[in-house]
Amino acid sequence: MNAELIHPIQPETGPCPACGREIAWEDGVCPHCGATFCPACRSLMPETATRCPACGAVWAWFCSHCDAPVPPEAETCPSCHAPLRPRPCGRCGAMTPPDEPCPNCGAEPCPDCGTWVPPDATACPACGLPLAEACERCGALLPEGASHCPSCGAPVRKAVCPRCGEAVEKEMGVCPACGAIWCPMCGELASEEPLTPETRCRWCGFPLAFACPNCGTILLSTASECPDCGRRFVRRCPSCQRPLFGAPSACPHCAAPIAVPSFVEDAPRAIGAPLPTVATCPNCGTVFRPAEGPCPGCGQRLCPRCRARLWPEEIACPRCGAETGWICPACQAVIPVGVPACPSCGADLGFACPRCGTPVAETTLRCPQCGLDLSGRCPACGAELPEGADACPACGQALCPECGSAVEEDALACSVCGAAFTYVCETCGTELPPGERRCPQCGR
Repeated sequence: MNAELIHPIQPETGPCPACGREIAWEDGVCPHCGATFCPACRSLMPETATRCPACGAVWAWFCSHCDAPVPPEAETCPSCHAPLRPRPCGRCGAMTPPDEPCPNCGAEPCPDCGTWVPPDATACPACGLPLAEACERCGALLPEGASHCPSCGAPVRKAVCPRCGEAVEKEMGVCPACGAIWCPMCGELASEEPLTPETRCRWCGFPLAFACPNCGTILLSTASECPDCGRRFVRRCPSCQRPLFGAPSACPHCAAPIAVPSFVEDAPRAIGAPLPTVATCPNCGTVFRPAEGPCPGCGQRLCPRCRARLWPEEIACPRCGAETGWICPACQAVIPVGVPACPSCGADLGFACPRCGTPVAETTLRCPQCGLDLSGRCPACGAELPEGADACPACGQALCPECGSAVEEDALACSVCGAAFTYVCETCGTELPPGERRCPQCGR
């Protein structure tokens, strides 16, 4: 966070009035110790001051990340949710300015889970997020901005999402902008069918999903953590640094053994136990429900499935691939999961999960809160269902006409959405008891 004088002075540097280190006076905040001072006369001031009682100077506070005006007492920017004040480094404790590496050890927070990682790390030690790009030909790590591999000389090609064209990391296998899934090996776009352990790339045959060895949850081949049991998966070989997918016990490139990483939580959950419905915000500590929208304290979004930290523009979780939002059809802004109307233009989504009532988009395939299938396909055979169908035209499975869930043929009500059923004779319209095979009125 920077201070901007209403009547600015010339930029100047000097010793911080609190810790004595060299700083820029115009910033109004020491990046080393976090002290707040008047940019005009250098007097130490309260953090929330906007006028100096010593010299009368008036200033405003702006986010150093997006330049939006911010309240002087804010800890995070209300526009981009970036931290505004220096905070202790998670590795050495040195005060670290927002959006900068630690001035003492060079560590930076992981953009996915917030864990502080050393400057030479190629992946986050907590969540496995790749932090360095690798050459597609030889697997060597590439310096930032490199146009050719320093090891083999191969040109560096920037990957883009095969559906929306956004710049992506090919090894992620899922687009954070539109939610598209592709093969991390050849880049071929995957089909829209639900993933199974047998799902393979249509072009090269590479497996796109796998079952967690602990609990059986179906995961993307690029998933670094199972959201159900907390097991982690190594995503880069510690020996040859080549990318890994699925849950290998040995590197397919160099045959080095791959150790199973520790669980995310200090006390592992029981096998198959779901994540709790509440989470603690990593920014401000507020306890909230990620499936009901962003943190009410600071606006930070978390994935409702695996609790990964999300950027404001992400509509699919880059860690587990879960749907985390959608594009507003009126203004194209991102509407987070759990928010009933567009936060930018106020447009109402108009749709809700019939089981739990969570607001969803018309194109949502599965409820992010309770997991109900919203695809409009038969739960028994996968065939497309007509609007309001009470039975699948392909396999005859009895369905709830309200939510499309499979039901018993003589059910009185849907166990999913609670809709009450009535049965009538197709010939004369007489109401029939559930399970009755012959109409008492016309005999049909």
